[in-house]
Amino acid sequence: MRGKIRPRRIPAKHDSPRRIQHQRPGAGAPGVDPEKPLVCHAKDLTRRRVTSREQMRRYGGEPLQAGERWAVVTNDALGNFVIATPLLQMFRAQHPGVTLDYYGGKRIQELSAASPLVDSSTPLLGMEPRDFASALPEPYDGVINFEVSPWAKAVTALLAGAEGRVVGPCLGEEGRDELPFLDDEPGRLAQDKEWIHEDICQRYSILQTPHISEIFARMAYLSGPVPPYMLPSADPRADVPDVLIATTASLASKIWPLEKWQALASALGTAGYRVGLLGAKPKVQGQYWKGASDECTLATHPNVQDLRGTLTMPQVVGAIQAARAVITLDNGIMHFACATSTPVIGLFRFGIHRLWAPPVSNLRVIHAGAEGNVADISVEAVISEFRNFPGLSV
Repeated sequence: MRGKIRPRRIPAKHDSPRRIQHQRPGAGAPGVDPEKPLVCHAKDLTRRRVTSREQMRRYGGEPLQAGERWAVVTNDALGNFVIATPLLQMFRAQHPGVTLDYYGGKRIQELSAASPLVDSSTPLLGMEPRDFASALPEPYDGVINFEVSPWAKAVTALLAGAEGRVVGPCLGEEGRDELPFLDDEPGRLAQDKEWIHEDICQRYSILQTPHISEIFARMAYLSGPVPPYMLPSADPRADVPDVLIATTASLASKIWPLEKWQALASALGTAGYRVGLLGAKPKVQGQYWKGASDECTLATHPNVQDLRGTLTMPQVVGAIQAARAVITLDNGIMHFACATSTPVIGLFRFGIHRLWAPPVSNLRVIHAGAEGNVADISVEAVISEFRNFPGLSV
């Protein structure tokens, strides 16, 4: 098993990739001309690099040994950590004794650091790339990456090193193209660009559902039932409103109009339900998510209690558990709510719901059909689904 963190030198900007000066031996060393620098030519570097990198390979489902070290890399959008928790549970159960380190980002660090599913959590995103690279750990035995950004692919190759096994996108030999996938069903699934297609389960015998958590698990050669989400929870230490809402998202196409949220808050208030608005602090919300300006306006509604930035992430999970219902866009709060038994209504883009809506009994999916947008969903449709939950009425 390889060691712990060891700082590595990062070449200065003036270092040439074609000609690298090495420390000279002492004056008078045999066979050394003191007037000529020692040079390592690019062809020599290439020869050695091919020899050392040719062992980095795709993981193909072979048994792992206790004591191996593996890493998992994801985006740090809230939902991206949540959807990885079924895989983390399955990996733990099927590969006992293997260390599992998580590389996410600062937005989810509060939750991932509290999770019992990982042995450590590093906020990769939100870190200066040079700072991360200067303190790389010793290469892992394996890396599972489910983020497609160029940085995540590079980090995956760095973490895997010369001999590591890889699941998911990764730079290939010489840092050019991607490391080729295996020609098997998990490998073909990983390369498929039509995950939202309605026939995905018919095309891949390893899938029982089209949900992204199962797709990730099967790409990592994990078998058996896919468990539900698993998140740490904490007491919110405050009175929790009856209905919690979350109105921002990563894409403008996910947004529901302000006037519809206002109408919904009014209708719930008339029926006697207090509404609580979940989200990050307004400054942070506007930095990373769409809809922050409308959210600030909604926070002034007389039946909306502004909870943004007042709870830790485990406390948000605890507040959701204590609420009577959650109404949300397709965002991290939707996934948080699906980790609980609290009734949740999710507003989705058509087609995307097949991939991102968890197959849980407490979720009601609403979309506007193949030709519609999230903005087209009516307040009446949301209220109708709300009434369908036992014990809830408007």
